[in-house]
Amino acid sequence: MATTETAARGGKERREDLACCEQMATVFRALGNPTRIGILRRIVDGEMCVSELRDELECSQPNISQHLGVLRDRGVVVSQRDGARVCYRPAHSGLADLLELAAMIFHVEDPH
Repeated sequence: MATTETAARGGKERREDLACCEQMATVFRALGNPTRIGILRRIVDGEMCVSELRDELECSQPNISQHLGVLRDRGVVVSQRDGARVCYRPAHSGLADLLELAAMIFHVEDPH
């Protein structure tokens, strides 16, 4: 039989695990959009500004900015102002590995 202390500790661990899973799910939901993945694939090799991403992805500037806002709010990308331009880069260097691993696991061919 589990003691009350052990049960309480187990309950706390489950809550912490669920909180961690919720945080991860929030980030994965942000990544669950082709435009956002396209943005990440382009900025993992170097910082890019909204206008550059707009041209690369052939999307409108407001659309790109909206997607970048979601990624920024979830802590996936960070921004830096350069005069009138706002440039973005991954918040963590491991995002390149994550994208590469996902492509390998799901047998996605890289067109580059």
